Amino acid sequence: MDSIPLDLGLKDVSVIVTGGGGLIGSILVDHFLAAGAKVTSLDISYAVDGDSQPPSTRPRFLPVHCDVSSEESVQRAFAMAIRAHGPVDICVALASLDLSVLEPSSFADASFGQLKRVLDVNVAGTWLTAREWLRGLRQAKVQGKALKHPNLIIIGSESGHFGERTNAEYSLGKSAVQGGLLMSLRAEVPRQYPGARVNVVAPGPVQTDRWYEECKRNPNQYYIEAQATVCQTFLSLFT
Repeated sequence: MDSIPLDLGLKDVSVIVTGGGGLIGSILVDHFLAAGAKVTSLDISYAVDGDSQPPSTRPRFLPVHCDVSSEESVQRAFAMAIRAHGPVDICVALASLDLSVLEPSSFADASFGQLKRVLDVNVAGTWLTAREWLRGLRQAKVQGKALKHPNLIIIGSESGHFGERTNAEYSLGKSAVQGGLLMSLRAEVPRQYPGARVNVVAPGPVQTDRWYEECKRNPNQYYIEAQATVCQTFLSLFT
């Protein structure tokens, strides 16, 4: 009997992770590298000139400065990834402004400037990332280059479903990408490249150092963001 392969089939697969320099993004990058993928990590925290980055001690890893709210920056970053690692199979659209950096307030006092920042980064940034990934699939198809796992993974949030009191703009942004954008792309992407997929992951709070800092700043954070939403999910099953 033939043995069952236990690897994920990601060896030498080209992967892009936006927001790859963050607390969650860096974990994703590490796991893709451990699975044998070639990873391009896009993050605004990296040096502006990619050539000035210190040499990576990790093979198959390319850090690239990218502002996902800039069309030019996203296009440049994808071009660098393709030159280094070939056509992008898997793209994780993670980069966004989250509750750790957004200022909470009552809706009556909400900042229009903050709303526009969220729309630029969380919505337009995800849109630009998805478009560049799909353009890459189309180009690979024209060039006859086969991709093993063509997949776009959009990182949403439970806030996009339940809402977010004192940060409605965050909830609005996540609803846009895990709702309208996802439904539109799932209808189009397989027509552009047969077998390609688009998925959304919409987690609740993630246990990072930043989460503990948020809970220290707001004693009610743990209940509101973790316990209350779990109860709400449970009750929704019976209503």
